[in-house]
Amino acid sequence: MVIFPRSEAIEEFCEAVWMAHERGVDEVDLLPRFHADRAVPQEVLEQAEAEGLVQFEAGRVRFTQEGLELARAVIRRHRLADVLLFFALGMNSHEDRERITCQVEHTLQPELVDGICTLLGHPTHCPDGQPIPPGSCCEADSKNAQSVMHKLTWCEKGQQVQVRYIQPRRPDRLQRLIAFGVVPGATLTVEQTRPVFTIRLERSLLALEQDVAEDIYVVPSVVQEEKVEEAPLPRRSRFHWLRGFGRRARIDHRK
Repeated sequence: MVIFPRSEAIEEFCEAVWMAHERGVDEVDLLPRFHADRAVPQEVLEQAEAEGLVQFEAGRVRFTQEGLELARAVIRRHRLADVLLFFALGMNSHEDRERITCQVEHTLQPELVDGICTLLGHPTHCPDGQPIPPGSCCEADSKNAQSVMHKLTWCEKGQQVQVRYIQPRRPDRLQRLIAFGVVPGATLTVEQTRPVFTIRLERSLLALEQDVAEDIYVVPSVVQEEKVEEAPLPRRSRFHWLRGFGRRARIDHRK
């Protein structure tokens, strides 16, 4: 048999097997329909077996360790992209999100996947309730920051903190926070906590509704403020492509 380079078809097959196993199904004939309209092509089955990703026995399919890791990575990319589309872009239609995630799940690089995961606060489930396999970034955050990480609303006036992640309860909130540069890695200074929670981000002041501020998780900042007339702009984080700036804004969950 001729072995071709690993293709999207192989990744989609492994994804289908993973999803079937989640439902307790391991019969080849009962796997989810390939490309939604036909059974898995025989050549894909043969290719996956030849690459050492799966093993077949008596009409049933099970993963090898390599196949399990591949399927896990594809599922993680797919479901994290789904969360991003839902929260960051406000895309409510499952069909529209599915069309896009089925494309990007094959191209997202590991560092971008971890960046999305961190931005979204290491979500455990996608909008449809399916579990998202955790990544190394989730374990690192759990070990390194759990003891010092807290909600932004716990901060006192004058405290300088760094955004760790955001867990929005509504899609539009994440969109607004991103637009003003409130992303993981951003350094904030609490200007006041009452009557309105106000933060300084670089040269901008942002007034946050209390429940919006509760969506933001922070750790103590390691950056020391210097008393200079014009502080240099900070280095761009890996989330710079998401950022926008405003001189003074109010993020209100009612809008």
